[in-house]
Amino acid sequence: MTHDFHPGAEQEYCEAATWYESQSSGLGTTFIAAVDAAIETISRDPERFQRAGGGVHVFRLKRFPYYLYYSFNPARGHLRFYGVVHHRRRPNYWRKRIGT
Repeated sequence: MTHDFHPGAEQEYCEAATWYESQSSGLGTTFIAAVDAAIETISRDPERFQRAGGGVHVFRLKRFPYYLYYSFNPARGHLRFYGVVHHRRRPNYWRKRIGT
């Protein structure tokens, strides 16, 4: 299954990885590996994870306090990530990204 990130989600992803790396050498790489593993898990069964409304699902990372918000198109075999969201951030700000 292919995937891409909304530009805002990609920016969040990069900023989080950079922040973790600044906290401890190698931790940013560990964060990236956790997101990669999550994408692989989601790709195997994207319907499995909790619905967040509007055709969007949410996946909670295992080691980090982040959620991945995504939709998928089964006909195209494609995942679209709308948010890489720290669980203490304001809720639902990423929703404005749907459809863009």
